[in-house]
Amino acid sequence: MTLKNIINNESGKTAFICGLGPSLSDSIEYITKNRNEIVLISCNDIDLNTNLNPDYWMFANSVQTFPFMLDRFKKYKDATIVHSDSVDATPKEWIEQNCSGLKYVGYDQRHFNNSKCNNCPNRCQNFINGRLTIQEELQNFTNYNLRYSPGDTVAIHMLALSILLGCKKIYISGVDLDYKKGYFNTHRTPMLVTEFDPFLNNILDDFHIINESAKNIGVEIINLSQSSHLSKVLKTETI
Repeated sequence: MTLKNIINNESGKTAFICGLGPSLSDSIEYITKNRNEIVLISCNDIDLNTNLNPDYWMFANSVQTFPFMLDRFKKYKDATIVHSDSVDATPKEWIEQNCSGLKYVGYDQRHFNNSKCNNCPNRCQNFINGRLTIQEELQNFTNYNLRYSPGDTVAIHMLALSILLGCKKIYISGVDLDYKKGYFNTHRTPMLVTEFDPFLNNILDDFHIINESAKNIGVEIINLSQSSHLSKVLKTETI
């Protein structure tokens, strides 16, 4: 499947974007209690850090994600795997051969104007002629005059996806944008604790553009992480 196959699949519903920052603890009880009433979109190691089963499990990694995670994906067959195959080094042929039993959506987040680039980790081997990027799909969907950048965190693409799905109210939890705080439900802190810092301004610009795009079609976005950098650009509340 492609992004076009799932546009408006969750029309009118409420979505929760769940990152893996420690502030997820502020809302995970609410999410668990109301799980059947929300569309849950998460990423990366959500299965290892929580008991939540995402409806949409999103990736935007430049490493070979799929060969290492296939067994984990198979445990969550109800989840739609949304995968940036344009940047992942996993060959498309491998994906086609091994993911036939999964709900799989590939997307592009870098080849604007359907033009190949010079810096793909996979040398543009997964480029699909005529495919719009997720940014271009969002711009068309919201009729906003700007599009966001290739993105420096998967959380940006999760938010774009929730709008494309047709969700009308979107909450963001656990997107702290600060690795120094570690992760939800673990004491592990990455070695590169300042990894977000050089990209923070660009990340916030992207969230601002997506938020303005959402407003253009009457979609409300609310950040639930009080101490997150997102409070600088998004409406922030508790739940």
